[in-house]
Amino acid sequence: MGIEEDERPNPDALLAQVQAEERSQERGRLKIFFGSAPGVGKTYAMLRYGQQEMAKGTDVVVGIVETHQRSETQALADTLPILPRRRIPYNNIILEDFDLDAALERRPALLLVDELAHSNAPGLRHKKRWQDVEELLNAGIHVATTVNVQHLESVNETIRQITGIQVRETVPDRIIAEADELTLVDISDEDLLQRLKEGKVYLGEGGQRAMANFFRKGNLIALRQLALRLAADRVDLELRNFRNRNPEEGSRAGGRDRILVAVSGRPEDEHLVRATYHLATAQRVEWLAIHVDTPKGLLHRPQAQAWVWNHLHLAGILGAETARLTGVNVADEILAYANLRDVTQIIVGQSQGLRKFLWWWPGSLMAKLLSSERRMDVVIHPLPRKGAPSEERRSLNRQYLGMVDSPERRRKRNIQYLISAATGAALSGLAALMGSYHLGLAGTFVLYLLGAVGTALFYGRWPAIITLSVAVITYYSFGLSRNLPTTLGSLLSFTIILSLSLLISQLVARSREQEIMARLRERRARNLYQLVQDLSRARKIEDILRTSIEQLHRTLGIGAAFWLPPDNAAVGEHLHLFPEDMELPASKRHLFAAAHWSYLNKKNAGMSTDTLPDLPALFMPMLAGDTPLGVMMVTDLDLRRAPSDWLRFLETVTRLVGVALESARSFTQRREADVRLRVEQLQNALLGAVSHDLRTPLAAVLGAATTLQRNADNLSKEERDSLINNIRGQTEKMSSTVDRILHMAALQSGRLELKKDWVPLDDLLVSARDQIKDLCNEREFRVRIPRDLPLLHADPQLIEQTLANLMENACKYTPAGTMIEVEARATESEIEICVIDHGYGVAPGREEEIFTRFSQVKPPIGESGSGLGLAICAAIVQLHGGKIWVRNRVMVRGAVFCFTLPLEQGPPAPAKDE
Repeated sequence: MGIEEDERPNPDALLAQVQAEERSQERGRLKIFFGSAPGVGKTYAMLRYGQQEMAKGTDVVVGIVETHQRSETQALADTLPILPRRRIPYNNIILEDFDLDAALERRPALLLVDELAHSNAPGLRHKKRWQDVEELLNAGIHVATTVNVQHLESVNETIRQITGIQVRETVPDRIIAEADELTLVDISDEDLLQRLKEGKVYLGEGGQRAMANFFRKGNLIALRQLALRLAADRVDLELRNFRNRNPEEGSRAGGRDRILVAVSGRPEDEHLVRATYHLATAQRVEWLAIHVDTPKGLLHRPQAQAWVWNHLHLAGILGAETARLTGVNVADEILAYANLRDVTQIIVGQSQGLRKFLWWWPGSLMAKLLSSERRMDVVIHPLPRKGAPSEERRSLNRQYLGMVDSPERRRKRNIQYLISAATGAALSGLAALMGSYHLGLAGTFVLYLLGAVGTALFYGRWPAIITLSVAVITYYSFGLSRNLPTTLGSLLSFTIILSLSLLISQLVARSREQEIMARLRERRARNLYQLVQDLSRARKIEDILRTSIEQLHRTLGIGAAFWLPPDNAAVGEHLHLFPEDMELPASKRHLFAAAHWSYLNKKNAGMSTDTLPDLPALFMPMLAGDTPLGVMMVTDLDLRRAPSDWLRFLETVTRLVGVALESARSFTQRREADVRLRVEQLQNALLGAVSHDLRTPLAAVLGAATTLQRNADNLSKEERDSLINNIRGQTEKMSSTVDRILHMAALQSGRLELKKDWVPLDDLLVSARDQIKDLCNEREFRVRIPRDLPLLHADPQLIEQTLANLMENACKYTPAGTMIEVEARATESEIEICVIDHGYGVAPGREEEIFTRFSQVKPPIGESGSGLGLAICAAIVQLHGGKIWVRNRVMVRGAVFCFTLPLEQGPPAPAKDE
């Protein structure tokens, strides 16, 4: 049984395989020719591969190739169609580079793109060529490319140690990992050096300089070993994936270990990220990179925030899942997150110097992690004594946050330090004025304690220390210590009181930091809660967008706008700006290009990204699942003053706006569908009513008229009169039906205005009975109306029509000869009028339906009408502010139709003649 369970396929692996296959069907295939150094033949192998594919009938185009004047490579490239390069003017010169837009328009089946790690010319859409390749793959174009081992991001530091050269152009390792095929192009170091001597790698003096620097034999051996190891790792990964898809071929790779690395604002933590990547790659496990923001780091260390961003960005490039946490105790937050994500190993960095000998200190980070109850390995990675950041990292630091210690921030901090020092001196001066013999040693330092606690409460930890230090220095400078005993006991008391003052001030400073952190969390939660509330109340798309713009301006003080596709577009060629009258920070054409790219690729663009970073705006796509709904454009964002979690907050806002837009569009679509359904139902009912109530009398009129025309001379006077009366009766019936349809349309359209007047109910009943006398001439009417019934304040014609319709309904659908009763009564707020019949009543459950338009209920006797009479009654009563209903009589047969009208103060009685 256990063997069968072990051989059972992993559901998670099967699901991942299905999802990967679905993605691969839409995405182009990537083939990488991988080498250990320039000159091993990667470009030549790629071109040979292109020739082979073209011989099979594949549409092959060379996007860009760098032959470096090698005759053999150039001759091979000339046999393939080549895409013209794009010309870019830059500083009075013309640069030529790969034309991404032309390749997307040409859409070959296979595109050859040389030098994957190449940096694009300024002004192009992407900074790196590997980003161009990603866009080509997302467009469904197959790509073959080349890259050397020294250009991989994960081995950048290793390459510098091997060769002494800092490689500037790097490629994220995920590009290599996601490649569909990796072909190793390898030659021995002796053959490569021989090619270099023969001028087949670099021409002229370039080859001699290369041999003296990069192409030394020791370097080439080390690079070749590194390339072979990475290629072997790739083969091992493919083997494990094959076994996962085919468990019958062998045992599956197991383990769900997870590694977590905690980074800080130290520059040297860059080495910690790379080391964790290598460890996770070697163990084939997931890895996480986190940073814990504390009040101190959030408020007082902008440069450290820039390094934190760099480290997390590097980890993301290397394939890690990154997160920023907030808290006061770093160790507690790390352990809590590790427990939440089932982490098995925690990697932390240990700086060189005195701190490495204090790892056992109970309050240190190492001690807290090692004392955790959960079984978790803690790996301490030594860091260099001085983190010498690479130029690439410095560039990222300037590009992504630009968080330098601004003059305004320094000035504010210096003012706090000056106030703290002045407070310490003032306290000593106050003690001198009061006299030390009045205060004594304890009183003096209690005074100092109050000053230190107050400074810690307002300004924080270091200002409190400055206050206490200045107070102690001036304590001796003002000569206060001369009046105090200088025995050993007094000195011990002095030391104890000083330590206690320092401890209490630090506790106050910590409580202030906790308060600040709680306030930051509360503000963030309140802002999101307010946004959710505002978005939940908005029903229109315009209201949702305006609410989001106002919330971002109120929260972060930034401007926002939205690029939205038309309702009938799905690919975003015609994005329009909302609001249209917004003042744009740059050319609308450039902003549209960035928004269009972000919309199509579902990625961020603009400032603080790798795509069009020079634009003064950030573009974030709003997604509903995988469907883009538009792009949010953020402007006026000062990265130096923005909170550390600004990007996460904006991403959350973008998701919320996307959900709200999807909900609004779904609501609009449902409402439109309901309207269309109701219109269709109304049209069908109208057609049914017209076909029934007009066709029957029209046929009777046509038959009678035809009989008169054909047999006029053979008919007696009585027969002719009968036919004429029939024609008249049927015509009146059709006219009544048309009048009711028009009357109902006028009521529903709101064009009918009430012409209220004070009128007695008796007069209305007499007029209503005159309208239906032909139909109800054989019926007995019984009217019960109190003599003191107030006058009705209503439109006489409409209420008369209501009474006539109700009494006509009672006469049509009740047995002949039965009585029709009318009752009325007044309450404190309304007048109730009822028409009672002695028929068969209303079918249970249909009491409300019969008042709807075109409701045709088959009566026990007679034919059903157009379904408009009772609907007109309901519309008239509702127009007067009343209500109408029907109920069956109890114990006896019949139905009671009642309606109410509001009771209003009657008109003044006319004056009597004297």
